[in-house]
Amino acid sequence: MHRDKIEASLKTALKHIDDSTRTISSSNDKNLLSDSLWSALAEIEYAVFLLSIIEGEKSENPSWKHASSSRQPVELECALTSARKLIESARVKIEKDNLEKAYEETWTARNLLLKAHDAMEKKIKEARNQI
Repeated sequence: MHRDKIEASLKTALKHIDDSTRTISSSNDKNLLSDSLWSALAEIEYAVFLLSIIEGEKSENPSWKHASSSRQPVELECALTSARKLIESARVKIEKDNLEKAYEETWTARNLLLKAHDAMEKKIKEARNQI
């Protein structure tokens, strides 16, 4: 039951990431970009939550959670591309019943999307300061 919800959430997150990528390349609408990025983050959070219910008890404090939480800034488009690849890989892992690896990849994609959001916010602040 949770797998169907996880797969649907990951699929929807990919759609929102694609929307974000298109927005970056076709317009400067920061509100549209923010909305699509937030929607992708919401879907990923939900998938991470469901995966944590399934996998969380097996590994209370995995090392990959700490490794993926670095505070280094990222470039917005690179973060979106990397997150997209991780989510696609996680979907394959779920199909192959490798939920532990899917959890890790989804968690990492979540962190990249959070960093992408930070990069977007930084660009918005810089644009406001130039006015």
